[in-house]
Order: sequence, then structure tokens, then C-alpha cells
Amino acid sequence: MSTEARRVASLLIARVPPPPLKPTSIYDPSLTSQIDALSDPPCIRSALHLLNDDITRAHELAQSDEGNLTSCYVHQQLHRREGDYWNSKWWLGNGMRAPHPVLTRIHGGVAAGKKFVDICEAVGSGRSADGKLEQKQWDELTATLEYALNFGSK
Repeated sequence: MSTEARRVASLLIARVPPPPLKPTSIYDPSLTSQIDALSDPPCIRSALHLLNDDITRAHELAQSDEGNLTSCYVHQQLHRREGDYWNSKWWLGNGMRAPHPVLTRIHGGVAAGKKFVDICEAVGSGRSADGKLEQKQWDELTATLEYALNFGSK
């Protein structure tokens, strides 16, 4: 994908520590217009917005690209991150036409992905005691972005 998308991705991936399960604000508002200006496929722009904790923009793009499996997977993740847990699990079970490769790699499949949503719901707006949930979510988000960057709209 574009050099500019990879540049923005590298800035977002460098975040330390991993973001909260439920963001309360956009991580870096200066990146919003840069992501919006990209000509890359919606799945890439949506994933970038999600890594920037911009749930609204990620949602608009993912929803506009529902035929794309990666956009559907981003859609599932953003619902979990905004606290719409039921909808997040619906996307895992019904919204995607097939399990996303990142879902399988990170969670082991749909059932384990739904269990992860339930565990995140139990934590709510706080942070996990040991930071493992945030790290797993970060691994999933960055792997989804990397998948989108490598495979685009496939």
C-alpha cells in the first residue's frame, strides 16, 4: 500500500503502552486528517483510525466497506472497543462471511474471540490487572493493520 499509509502506521504502532480497551479520546488528533487524506482502501484507513482510537471514523469506513472481510473484522473490533459487546460478538458470529485470518491467529477462532469480548466486557472502562488484555488487543489491532497493509482489499 501507499508509503504514506505505512508512515502513519509506523507512528501508531510505536505507541507505548498499549491503548486502553475502551478509548476515551483520539490518541493523536493530528493524524486524523492525514489518515482521511489517504487514497488507500477503506480497510486500511479504518484500521489506522482504530489504532488512533478514532472509533467514529473507523466505524464510518468499515461500515462503508462491508463486503471486505478485513473491514468487517475492524467493525467487530471497534464495537468491542466502544463497549457495544453484543454487536461485537454478532460481527464475529454473523457479520463476517468467514473467520478472519487474524482472528484465527490471535484468538484461535470465533468461540475464543467471543470469550475475549466477554472478558473485556467484565473489565469495562478500566484496565486489566496485569495488562495482558490490552496487550492481546494491541496484538490483534496491529496484526489486523499489517494484514490490511499487505493484502489491501483482498
